[in-house]
Amino acid sequence: MNVRTKLIGRIVLLIISALVVLYLIIGYYYSKGFPCAAKVNGIKCTGKSVAEVNSELCKTIQYPGINVVDRNGSTLFISAEDLGFTVDYTEELNKFISEQNALSWGVYVFKGLTGSVQPSISYDKEKLDNIIAGWDIFVPDETRDVSIVNTENGYELKNTLLSTPIRENIAQVVGDAAMQMQGELDLSSEQFDNCYEPVTLTEEQQTIVDFYGKLQRILNCGITYQFGNDTIPLKGEVVNGFLLTYDQLSGDVYDYENPGLGRFISGSNEVGISADTVRDLEGFAVTSDNEPLISEARLYDFFYQKQKLCDAPTMLRRYQNGEDVDIICPKDRNGSTFVFDHNAEYKHLIEAFTSGSFEQEETRNLTNPKKVDVFNAKKALGGTYIELDIANQHLYYYRNGEVYIDTLIVSGTMLGGHGTPAGLFHVYDKQRNKVLVGEDYECPVEYWMRLTDTGVGIHDAWWQESFGGEIYRESGSHGCINCPPYIARLLYENVKEQTPVIVYYRSSVTYSY
Repeated sequence: MNVRTKLIGRIVLLIISALVVLYLIIGYYYSKGFPCAAKVNGIKCTGKSVAEVNSELCKTIQYPGINVVDRNGSTLFISAEDLGFTVDYTEELNKFISEQNALSWGVYVFKGLTGSVQPSISYDKEKLDNIIAGWDIFVPDETRDVSIVNTENGYELKNTLLSTPIRENIAQVVGDAAMQMQGELDLSSEQFDNCYEPVTLTEEQQTIVDFYGKLQRILNCGITYQFGNDTIPLKGEVVNGFLLTYDQLSGDVYDYENPGLGRFISGSNEVGISADTVRDLEGFAVTSDNEPLISEARLYDFFYQKQKLCDAPTMLRRYQNGEDVDIICPKDRNGSTFVFDHNAEYKHLIEAFTSGSFEQEETRNLTNPKKVDVFNAKKALGGTYIELDIANQHLYYYRNGEVYIDTLIVSGTMLGGHGTPAGLFHVYDKQRNKVLVGEDYECPVEYWMRLTDTGVGIHDAWWQESFGGEIYRESGSHGCINCPPYIARLLYENVKEQTPVIVYYRSSVTYSY
């Protein structure tokens, strides 16, 4: 029994000794690398070398480079590759391993071993210095200047003299930011003031800066015009066109009488000028006190050209030729095609500039819906509609885009305010054998198509001996459209209720007797 007990004891001791030796062997194995169940920055490291783990960790770093923005808006992107950017975890990983006990691997099996390390980041300073030195913000002193340039957004001040960038300081802060793996660095921040040094402007350079301040007031005009479906702020390219440049001193030429010719706005005054009273400043014609000049002729032309765009027959013809256009048609029965008082608007704008009120926000509607119909031709007319050309005394009925009926008419007389109203209407209803009743007449007609709730419509006129020409001026109707009887019947039979009807005048003459 004692022998057996001793044998068992020896076997147990042998097994324990073997296990201890095995444990020590495994511990020795892990002493050459990462212990069992080790994780660093989420990566399994068991049995791996420092070089292997370092390689895996480096692959997790995604840093494309840094975008540097100068305080004047110039940008420079430096890629990580061009920067010589590198990351390395070797030192931190070795430190992590040295702090562990290889013989504690058994504990790690159950408890696990996790760690977090930061990389050692570096870049090639010489490469960065060369890249920064090539940035276009570093220009020779003799080429640095102040100028005013015309861009698509209006006149802008190009000032390379606000301050001088310091290359060494910029390279340093860019390098520091790259070490932090920042994606963007804005040098306009106050914390980077040491990257620039101030510059003292010459008298002429300061004059240009001050002049641009005056331009800015004009360029930031607060007036906005509503014109049909368009909103037109007096900013940028629009207001640029009002300013007189030095090469335009010979004056503008217009094919109409422009009341603003030879008149200019200088500050709060209206002035006349000559070549010997102005000078050239950055391409602008300016007064002796460096005030920019606003051409009153161009102010007037701005409104005049808008008025021309309100030519309903021209826009209608463009639509009929396939364009998608808006039509602006005045609701007038006296023959005028003016949709707004351009003379009054011209005077108002002059007053705004001379008084300084142009800086205040103001919206002015040039196409008052009470006086003007504004509509998209495609949506409002489609392909089937009636066109009434009062000046030419003509009616056209379009069906599916083609002229189906073409006839001469007699419209409302221009005497006593009985002209046919212009605008966009619809055939509200149709009626056979209607008696038209007015203050001093009763007249039966066979075919009646009403356009307005005031009694204007299209009908046959058996009493008219002829149609077209100048009859309507003094011997026209009380506002209705008189048609030859057979045409009235044809229209009645083909035109459906709610068919659009566009009525327009061509002349801008207002008749009065």
